Amino acid sequence: MGAARTRWKGWIAGWSLLGFGLIALVVATPFLLRHATPSRSDWTELASISQAYAAISIPFSGVALIGVVASLAYQARQVHNDREDAQLAAHRELTMRLLEDPDLLVCWGPPPRPISAIRAKQHAYVNLIVSFWHADFIVGRLTDAVLQGAATHLFQGEIGREFWEMQGENWKNTAATRGRRSSRFVELVQEGFVQAQAAGPPIPASLFYVSGST
Repeated sequence: MGAARTRWKGWIAGWSLLGFGLIALVVATPFLLRHATPSRSDWTELASISQAYAAISIPFSGVALIGVVASLAYQARQVHNDREDAQLAAHRELTMRLLEDPDLLVCWGPPPRPISAIRAKQHAYVNLIVSFWHADFIVGRLTDAVLQGAATHLFQGEIGREFWEMQGENWKNTAATRGRRSSRFVELVQEGFVQAQAAGPPIPASLFYVSGST
Protein backbone atom coordinates (compact mmCIF):
# COMPACT_ATOMS: atom_id res chain seq x y z
CA MET A 1 0.00 0.00 0.00
CA GLY A 2 2.92 2.35 0.77
CA ALA A 3 4.39 1.83 -2.71
CA ALA A 4 1.04 2.56 -4.36
CA ARG A 5 0.67 5.70 -2.30
CA THR A 6 4.18 6.80 -3.33
CA ARG A 7 3.37 6.24 -7.01
CA TRP A 8 0.16 8.24 -6.59
CA LYS A 9 2.11 11.10 -5.02
CA GLY A 10 4.62 11.02 -7.88
CA TRP A 11 1.85 11.06 -10.47
CA ILE A 12 0.14 14.01 -8.82
CA ALA A 13 3.42 15.90 -8.43
CA GLY A 14 4.21 15.38 -12.11
CA TRP A 15 0.80 16.60 -13.23
CA SER A 16 1.03 19.58 -10.88
CA LEU A 17 4.42 20.64 -12.23
CA LEU A 18 3.21 20.20 -15.80
CA GLY A 19 0.06 22.16 -15.07
CA PHE A 20 1.79 25.10 -13.45
CA GLY A 21 4.47 25.07 -16.16
CA LEU A 22 1.86 25.23 -18.91
CA ILE A 23 0.00 28.02 -17.13
CA ALA A 24 3.22 29.99 -16.89
CA LEU A 25 3.89 29.34 -20.59
CA VAL A 26 0.41 30.46 -21.63
CA VAL A 27 0.67 33.62 -19.55
CA ALA A 28 4.15 34.46 -20.84
CA THR A 29 3.47 33.75 -24.52
CA PRO A 30 1.88 37.14 -25.39
CA PHE A 31 4.87 38.97 -23.94
CA LEU A 32 7.31 36.71 -25.78
CA LEU A 33 5.45 37.28 -29.04
CA ARG A 34 5.46 41.01 -28.47
CA HIS A 35 9.23 41.08 -28.07
CA ALA A 36 9.76 38.68 -30.95
CA THR A 37 7.56 40.67 -33.36
CA PRO A 38 9.00 43.75 -35.11
CA SER A 39 7.57 47.04 -33.90
CA ARG A 40 6.19 47.88 -37.35
CA SER A 41 4.54 44.56 -38.11
CA ASP A 42 1.45 44.44 -40.21
CA TRP A 43 -1.79 44.39 -38.16
CA THR A 44 -3.12 41.51 -40.25
CA GLU A 45 -0.03 39.50 -39.42
CA LEU A 46 -0.41 40.30 -35.75
CA ALA A 47 -4.04 39.21 -35.86
CA SER A 48 -3.03 35.89 -37.41
CA ILE A 49 -0.42 35.38 -34.73
CA SER A 50 -3.00 36.16 -32.06
CA GLN A 51 -5.46 33.64 -33.49
CA ALA A 52 -2.80 30.98 -33.70
CA TYR A 53 -1.82 31.67 -30.10
CA ALA A 54 -5.42 31.36 -28.96
CA ALA A 55 -5.87 28.03 -30.77
CA ILE A 56 -2.68 26.63 -29.26
CA SER A 57 -3.34 27.93 -25.76
CA ILE A 58 -6.75 26.24 -25.39
CA PRO A 59 -5.51 22.60 -25.16
CA PHE A 60 -2.53 23.70 -23.07
CA SER A 61 -4.84 25.53 -20.71
CA GLY A 62 -7.03 22.42 -20.43
CA VAL A 63 -4.08 20.23 -19.54
CA ALA A 64 -2.87 22.81 -17.04
CA LEU A 65 -6.30 22.98 -15.44
CA ILE A 66 -6.39 19.19 -15.08
CA GLY A 67 -3.03 19.27 -13.34
CA VAL A 68 -4.11 21.97 -10.91
CA VAL A 69 -7.41 20.25 -10.13
CA ALA A 70 -5.63 16.92 -9.55
CA SER A 71 -3.17 18.63 -7.22
CA LEU A 72 -5.93 20.29 -5.21
CA ALA A 73 -7.89 17.03 -5.02
CA TYR A 74 -4.86 15.18 -3.72
CA GLN A 75 -4.14 17.87 -1.14
CA ALA A 76 -7.74 17.74 0.09
CA ARG A 77 -7.57 13.95 0.34
CA GLN A 78 -4.27 14.12 2.19
CA VAL A 79 -5.68 16.60 4.72
CA HIS A 80 -8.68 14.32 5.26
CA ASN A 81 -6.43 11.28 5.75
CA ASP A 82 -4.22 13.14 8.20
CA ARG A 83 -7.27 14.19 10.18
CA GLU A 84 -8.51 10.61 10.36
CA ASP A 85 -5.09 9.41 11.52
CA ALA A 86 -4.94 12.11 14.20
CA GLN A 87 -8.42 11.23 15.45
CA LEU A 88 -7.54 7.55 15.62
CA ALA A 89 -4.36 8.35 17.55
CA ALA A 90 -6.33 10.40 20.08
CA HIS A 91 -8.93 7.66 20.48
CA ARG A 92 -6.21 5.05 20.88
CA GLU A 93 -4.59 7.11 23.64
CA LEU A 94 -7.89 7.43 25.53
CA THR A 95 -8.57 3.71 25.23
CA MET A 96 -5.08 2.71 26.35
CA ARG A 97 -5.43 4.87 29.46
CA LEU A 98 -8.72 3.15 30.15
CA LEU A 99 -7.21 -0.31 29.78
CA GLU A 100 -4.32 0.59 32.05
CA ASP A 101 -6.56 2.08 34.74
CA PRO A 102 -9.96 0.31 35.10
CA ASP A 103 -11.10 3.01 37.53
CA LEU A 104 -11.56 5.26 34.51
CA LEU A 105 -14.34 3.04 33.18
CA VAL A 106 -16.98 5.02 35.06
CA CYS A 107 -15.84 8.22 33.31
CA TRP A 108 -17.39 7.00 30.07
CA GLY A 109 -20.88 6.79 31.54
CA PRO A 110 -22.99 3.71 32.20
CA PRO A 111 -23.18 0.93 29.58
CA PRO A 112 -26.51 0.13 27.89
CA ARG A 113 -26.90 -2.72 30.37
CA PRO A 114 -24.93 -3.75 33.48
CA ILE A 115 -21.75 -5.70 32.72
CA SER A 116 -18.62 -6.59 34.63
CA ALA A 117 -15.59 -4.30 34.66
CA ILE A 118 -13.58 -6.96 32.85
CA ARG A 119 -16.16 -7.22 30.09
CA ALA A 120 -16.27 -3.42 29.82
CA LYS A 121 -12.50 -3.39 29.24
CA GLN A 122 -12.90 -6.07 26.61
CA HIS A 123 -15.60 -4.04 24.88
CA ALA A 124 -13.32 -1.00 24.95
CA TYR A 125 -10.62 -3.00 23.21
CA VAL A 126 -13.06 -4.30 20.58
CA ASN A 127 -14.15 -0.71 20.00
CA LEU A 128 -10.50 0.18 19.41
CA ILE A 129 -10.29 -2.59 16.80
CA VAL A 130 -13.42 -1.37 15.02
CA SER A 131 -12.13 2.22 15.13
CA PHE A 132 -8.89 1.07 13.53
CA TRP A 133 -10.87 -0.61 10.75
CA HIS A 134 -12.91 2.55 10.30
CA ALA A 135 -9.83 4.74 9.86
CA ASP A 136 -8.35 2.33 7.31
CA PHE A 137 -11.64 2.06 5.43
CA ILE A 138 -12.12 5.82 5.25
CA VAL A 139 -8.75 6.38 3.57
CA GLY A 140 -9.13 3.37 1.26
CA ARG A 141 -6.65 1.01 2.90
CA LEU A 142 -9.39 -1.55 3.60
CA THR A 143 -11.70 -2.97 0.93
CA ASP A 144 -15.38 -3.82 1.34
CA ALA A 145 -14.77 -7.56 1.15
CA VAL A 146 -11.90 -7.58 3.64
CA LEU A 147 -13.83 -5.44 6.11
CA GLN A 148 -16.95 -7.58 5.97
CA GLY A 149 -14.90 -10.76 6.35
CA ALA A 150 -13.04 -9.37 9.35
CA ALA A 151 -16.30 -8.26 10.97
CA THR A 152 -17.89 -11.68 10.44
CA HIS A 153 -14.91 -13.32 12.09
CA LEU A 154 -14.96 -10.90 15.03
CA PHE A 155 -18.67 -11.41 15.66
CA GLN A 156 -18.36 -15.18 15.74
CA GLY A 157 -16.96 -14.70 19.24
CA GLU A 158 -19.15 -13.84 22.21
CA ILE A 159 -17.29 -10.65 23.18
CA GLY A 160 -17.34 -9.11 19.72
CA ARG A 161 -20.97 -10.00 19.14
CA GLU A 162 -22.03 -8.68 22.53
CA PHE A 163 -20.16 -5.45 21.87
CA TRP A 164 -21.95 -4.81 18.58
CA GLU A 165 -25.32 -5.70 20.10
CA MET A 166 -24.73 -2.99 22.69
CA GLN A 167 -22.84 -0.39 20.66
CA GLY A 168 -23.80 -0.99 17.02
CA GLU A 169 -26.61 1.57 17.12
CA ASN A 170 -24.24 4.20 18.49
CA TRP A 171 -21.83 3.50 15.65
CA LYS A 172 -24.67 3.82 13.16
CA ASN A 173 -25.83 7.17 14.58
CA THR A 174 -22.30 8.56 14.65
CA ALA A 175 -21.57 7.41 11.10
CA ALA A 176 -24.68 9.18 9.83
CA THR A 177 -23.12 12.51 10.84
CA ARG A 178 -19.71 11.76 9.31
CA GLY A 179 -20.65 11.16 5.70
CA ARG A 180 -21.38 8.49 3.14
CA ARG A 181 -18.11 6.61 3.57
CA SER A 182 -18.65 6.16 7.31
CA SER A 183 -22.22 5.04 6.74
CA ARG A 184 -20.98 2.46 4.22
CA PHE A 185 -18.51 1.24 6.83
CA VAL A 186 -21.27 0.58 9.35
CA GLU A 187 -23.37 -1.17 6.70
CA LEU A 188 -20.54 -3.60 5.96
CA VAL A 189 -19.85 -4.25 9.63
CA GLN A 190 -23.56 -4.86 10.19
CA GLU A 191 -23.61 -7.31 7.28
CA GLY A 192 -20.74 -9.15 8.94
CA PHE A 193 -22.72 -9.21 12.17
CA VAL A 194 -25.77 -10.67 10.42
CA GLN A 195 -23.65 -13.33 8.73
CA ALA A 196 -22.09 -14.32 12.06
CA GLN A 197 -25.53 -14.60 13.63
CA ALA A 198 -26.76 -16.77 10.77
CA ALA A 199 -23.79 -19.11 11.30
CA GLY A 200 -24.94 -19.96 14.81
CA PRO A 201 -24.52 -19.00 18.47
CA PRO A 202 -21.38 -17.06 19.43
CA ILE A 203 -18.33 -19.06 20.47
CA PRO A 204 -17.49 -18.56 24.18
CA ALA A 205 -14.15 -16.88 24.79
CA SER A 206 -13.17 -19.77 27.05
CA LEU A 207 -13.14 -22.07 24.01
CA PHE A 208 -10.95 -19.88 21.81
CA TYR A 209 -7.69 -21.49 22.88
CA VAL A 210 -6.62 -24.77 24.41
CA SER A 211 -4.19 -25.15 27.26
CA GLY A 212 -0.91 -26.96 26.80
CA SER A 213 2.62 -26.40 25.61
CA THR A 214 1.94 -27.16 21.91
